[in-house]
Amino acid sequence: MTKEKLIEIVQGILKTEADLSFLLQLKKSELETLVACIRDRVEEIGN
Repeated sequence: MTKEKLIEIVQGILKTEADLSFLLQLKKSELETLVACIRDRVEEIGN
């Protein structure tokens, strides 16, 4: 998965159109970790 796709996932989870291109500065593994953490938190709140 590309960094761009990971950023799209973050935007989708957060339901935002904000420019998150600054996240491209992160390593791919860091973006993957961020996506996983956000998903876990959102799922936790949803339960």
